[in-house]
Amino acid sequence: MANHQQQAEQDLRQLMDVCSNTLDHTDRRIKQIEAAYNRLAQGAQYVYEQMEAKEQIAGDWVRNELMVSANAYQTFTRQVWEAIIEHSTTSDLHRVHEATQVARMHDAVAFLSEANLARNVHLMEFQGNVEKWAADRQKKVETLEQQRREDQGRMTALEQQLAQAQDELLRVATAVPLPPTPVERTRPTPNPGAPPTRLVLGSPLFGGTQQRRQRPPAVLAASPPYRPQGTGGAGRGGPPPRPPQERAPPSPSPPPSEDDNDLYE
Repeated sequence: MANHQQQAEQDLRQLMDVCSNTLDHTDRRIKQIEAAYNRLAQGAQYVYEQMEAKEQIAGDWVRNELMVSANAYQTFTRQVWEAIIEHSTTSDLHRVHEATQVARMHDAVAFLSEANLARNVHLMEFQGNVEKWAADRQKKVETLEQQRREDQGRMTALEQQLAQAQDELLRVATAVPLPPTPVERTRPTPNPGAPPTRLVLGSPLFGGTQQRRQRPPAVLAASPPYRPQGTGGAGRGGPPPRPPQERAPPSPSPPPSEDDNDLYE
């Protein structure tokens, strides 16, 4: 790259020496020569800076800018030597300049071929790196997918274990009776043989004093006490039969007073 740029400087000086007086700076060919030389100089400057900094040339520059510089050198060489040949004063100089133009065009073609080869090699390396990156990416995706499936399986197993533990806890809770509460421990045990309790008017629940009136018991007929027979009696049988007695009617209960609000139990 540096050799081509130095050769372009020498050719440009020779062009100025040959046709400096007759050179038209408004000519389209002169503008093409200037643009091609600036493009070639920029490429050489970039390569020089990278070499001074001991850094690797970027792959984008190799794929794109290197071919641009090679095409610029080819255009520059053709335009410069065509102008030099046109301004040759003698036939000998004309033949010498044509031979030099052919040599310069061979150098330009070689530069273009080298740039194309370097670009193809870099493209192959770049494609290999891309394929390697894609393979690594696919492998990472598959690994993440496998980890996701394993995590999902572990979560399902944990959910099943949790459900089994809840079922076991519910079974144990329903099988073992709960301890009595303090209210149940202080509650008296009901007696099946006891008569039901009746609320009486005038009890503390109704705002009065608790007074109970006993229902008068029924008068039962008196019967003679049992007396065992002696040895001289008519045998060891039971007591003699009692004559039938009429049951006395119950005595009427006194009428309740006006201030008595009690009920009979």
